[in-house]
Amino acid sequence: MKAWEVDYRLHVPIALHAQFEIRGFTALLGRSGAGKTSLLKALAGLLPAAGTPFEGIAPEARNIGYLPQNAALFPHLTVLENVAYPLRGRTRFAAAQSLLDALALGGFAQRPAATLSGGEAQRIALARALARRPELLLLDEPSAALDATTRDSTLNWLIDAITSRAIPALAATHDPAIAGRADWLVLLSGSRVIRQGTPRALFDDPQTKAVAELLGFANIWAESGCAYAIRADDIEITSSGIPAIILSAREHGPDLRLECAAPHKLIIFVKSGDRADMRPGSTIHLTLPQSRLKRLERV
Repeated sequence: MKAWEVDYRLHVPIALHAQFEIRGFTALLGRSGAGKTSLLKALAGLLPAAGTPFEGIAPEARNIGYLPQNAALFPHLTVLENVAYPLRGRTRFAAAQSLLDALALGGFAQRPAATLSGGEAQRIALARALARRPELLLLDEPSAALDATTRDSTLNWLIDAITSRAIPALAATHDPAIAGRADWLVLLSGSRVIRQGTPRALFDDPQTKAVAELLGFANIWAESGCAYAIRADDIEITSSGIPAIILSAREHGPDLRLECAAPHKLIIFVKSGDRADMRPGSTIHLTLPQSRLKRLERV
């Protein structure tokens, strides 16, 4: 699969210089307002920018598939008509139906796009983006419009459909769960790319506070001249260990979210079967496994 070298400068609507690689399914992780959507639009030719690839190439001449946040299907058209829209020629509807069948979506062909759920619309929007056989696929916040019941299955389907066709893809997201599914991960902060690499390499060695925060480490603190980070679900409650006072206990889906003082604040997720005596004011003992505890550079 072709790897893409990206080096883009934007000045509006945000000043941004991004240098990174796209390798397989690549996640572009950053906070809201960091410029992720603007960068995707620049690659698609929808915003003015300078750099490689595509500089000087008209938007319609760029062989790119673009999947916006809201799917942007034509509500007055059927699913088949939506997928056939980028195609030309007498065989375009047959080609669209063949693609829907290949993606196990053939049964949706005659449904009006306006009747689709969020997850169904995302799948059809991907089919439309794939219809023109793009060299590069751009996805803007692919989990944003998905409800909790369909999120994981839809994301897995999207990634599998893209990967099986060997199409490089760049997915802009603020969701660490998508970042963990990627082949390659790019972190955007402070108008620039601060790290890139495989998800495992970055999660195993975040190195800096900015990276740890983007990757969803809930616990970051300074101690004895060093900075450390650990994820909330990596802390263990044991019979012996660091004493900690529970400050608050709240339901967090199937888990219990504890905020503790040990003596610095720590956030812990407790599984549903281990909730005995987890009340504010009570003392528990915590173990921070050395293999999960990350030492950070203080920047």
